[in-house]
Amino acid sequence: MVYTSKDCVQVVIATSIYRIEGEMHVLAGSRLTDALNSKAKDFFAITDAKVFDLNGNELLYEPSYLAVSRDAIALIFPVD
Repeated sequence: MVYTSKDCVQVVIATSIYRIEGEMHVLAGSRLTDALNSKAKDFFAITDAKVFDLNGNELLYEPSYLAVSRDAIALIFPVD
């Protein structure tokens, strides 16, 4: 098996009904925008996720892994 080295980027994602915070995995040395511009993926892996209602007032879930559909993302940004 071939392993591809990846970096973790802390992100906040807004969908139409959720706010998601967690670590998005991107190819080592690439930027978040590089991963988003790649049409090869329909879902993005988010680990150590926290899923809130859209207002961010109520924590709904804390999955260790979450797959987020590219089509569901309304807004995404890195957290430094």
